[in-house]
Amino acid sequence: MSYAEDIIKKSIKDQKLHKSRARRKHVEKLINYYTGTDTWKYIAGNEGNYFDSQSFNEVPPYQMNLTKKFIDKKSRIYTLSPNRNLGNKSANKQYDELLFYKNLRMKHIERMTNLIGTPAVRVMWEEDEDKKCFEYRVVYYYDAYFSPPNPYQPYAIIYPILNPTQEVDYTDPVEFAYWDAQVNIIYDENGNIKEEYPNPYGVLPFVFPRDTEQIDDFYGEGSTDVVATNEHVNILMTELMLGLRFQMFGQSWASGVYEDQPIARVGSDKLINLPVDGRFGIESPGGDPQKVMEIAKGMIEMLAISKHMYVTFDSNQDRPSSGLALRIKDFEFVEDYKDDIETWRIFEDELYELERVIADKNSVSLPNKFSVDFKEPEYPRSISEQIQKDDWELANGLTTLEEILKRNNSDLSLEQAREIIAKNKESIEPKEEEIEEEIEE
Repeated sequence: MSYAEDIIKKSIKDQKLHKSRARRKHVEKLINYYTGTDTWKYIAGNEGNYFDSQSFNEVPPYQMNLTKKFIDKKSRIYTLSPNRNLGNKSANKQYDELLFYKNLRMKHIERMTNLIGTPAVRVMWEEDEDKKCFEYRVVYYYDAYFSPPNPYQPYAIIYPILNPTQEVDYTDPVEFAYWDAQVNIIYDENGNIKEEYPNPYGVLPFVFPRDTEQIDDFYGEGSTDVVATNEHVNILMTELMLGLRFQMFGQSWASGVYEDQPIARVGSDKLINLPVDGRFGIESPGGDPQKVMEIAKGMIEMLAISKHMYVTFDSNQDRPSSGLALRIKDFEFVEDYKDDIETWRIFEDELYELERVIADKNSVSLPNKFSVDFKEPEYPRSISEQIQKDDWELANGLTTLEEILKRNNSDLSLEQAREIIAKNKESIEPKEEEIEEEIEE
C-alpha cells in the first residue's frame, strides 16, 4: 500500500468516526428532550452555553417538555392495536399467543421512530414455563454497514450494550455488539472480543422502521425541528424568568451617600440615612412579559402547523365540537395519518418475515400469508349518532354484535364477546316468555 493510499484510508476512517460520534450525540439529545433528562445542559451547560453561571444564581433554567407532547400526538398508528390476519382462525390464534408484548412495544417503536428517524428493532424469542413469545427491543444508536450494491438494507450493525447503571460499583469497560447474518460478537471498547456466537437465524435479526422514505442518508433526521423549538422556548422562558425577577423587585440605587458608611440592605423594616442632597430609588428594567409569552406561543403554533396539528392556549375558546367538526378541523392531520399507515404496513410485513424465520428456528411454523388492518381512531359521536351507525352496519352486514362489544371493551376477544352475548340472551329470553304468558292470561 502506498503512503498516499494509507493517508486516504486514515482520513476516511477519521471522518466516519467523527460522523458516528456526532450522530450518537444527536440521538442522545433527541432522547433527552423526549424524556426531559437534564435539558438544562443544552442551554446553560457544556452543550450550549447561552447563559453565564451567575444568571442561574437568580433563577434556575426553564425546562419545559414540548417534545414528548408533540411526538406522542404524532404517533397515532398504534393508538388502537391493529388486527393481524394469517388467513385462518387456528393460525391467528397461534400467532396471537406469540404476541404477548407486541402491541405495547409497537407504541414505543412508533414514538421512537418519529423521534429519532430510523431506530433499529431487534426481534428476539422468549420462552419459559408459562409462555413462549416474541420480544422486541429498540436500539436507539447504532452504526450500520452496507454492501456496495445495496445502500438501503444493512448487512451488519454495531451498537453499544446498555450497562447496569443502577449498580454503582459497575466499572467494567463499555461493551459493544456486532451482528450479521452469520455471527454475533460481543467486544469491549478496546476491541477485545469477549464472546462470539453463531447467528442461528441466518439473517440479520433487526428491522429498521422509518419516519420518512430514504432520500440520501440511511439514518433519518428525526424530530430535530421539535427539539429545536423546545430549546428556543426554554431559552426564551428562562430569559422571561430572569426579567421577572429583576422587574418584580427592581434594582436599588443611591447617590450622594456617605462614602465611609456601608449601605444597609433595603427592606420595609429598614431605614436609610441619607445626606441632605442624597437620593435613593428603585429602577425596573423595561420589557413586556406578555409579548414574550406571545412569541413563545407563536413558535409553538408554527411548529404545530408544520406537523399538521393545531394547538389551543385558551381553553374557553375551544368549545366541544361534533365528530364531523373535529374531523374537518383535523383534516390535514388525518391525511398525514393515512400516509403513515402505508409506511407502517410495509414495516409490519418486514417484521412478520423476520418473525417467521425466528419462530421456525424455535419449532413454530407460521404461514406465508399475512395482512394487517390498522384501526383509525374514531372521533366522538353522540349516543344517538352511534346507535344509528351501529344499526345501519348491523342491517347491512358490515359488523356484528361481537365486534361492537369488543370495540367497547378492547380487552375481550371475539370468542369472549360471543359467549357474553349468548349468555345475556339466555337470561333475557325466559323473561320475555313470562311476559307473553302474562299477556295471554
